[in-house]
Amino acid sequence: MRIRMKWPVSMNAMYRNFRGRSILSKRARDYYNWAEEKYPAHVINPKIRWPTQSLRVIILLHPPKAYRYDADNYFKQILDCLKKGRWYTDDSQIYELKGIKRNKDPNKEGFVNVLIETI
Repeated sequence: MRIRMKWPVSMNAMYRNFRGRSILSKRARDYYNWAEEKYPAHVINPKIRWPTQSLRVIILLHPPKAYRYDADNYFKQILDCLKKGRWYTDDSQIYELKGIKRNKDPNKEGFVNVLIETI
């Protein structure tokens, strides 16, 4: 299964402190809302697609511009969106997780291709 998503928010920008609590930043909330609109769980996956299977997830990162970035800072938000979208039940099902940095997006928006397969 191949899923194309827009460029996610980095872990460094995902949370903000508000009155002594950590909350999702506006950018992170906007990303989750985008993912829910693009891939609504109740329409695409009325049942969880892979409820118990062991999974391999490969994340192909195409950044918006050519800059240095830590690939692992983008995994959490992508995986959370897939879980909320009912692609799988729990992160513990992921036995293989691989992130690959690719060339920058020529449209300068950035995107991510996520490949999911059972193992």
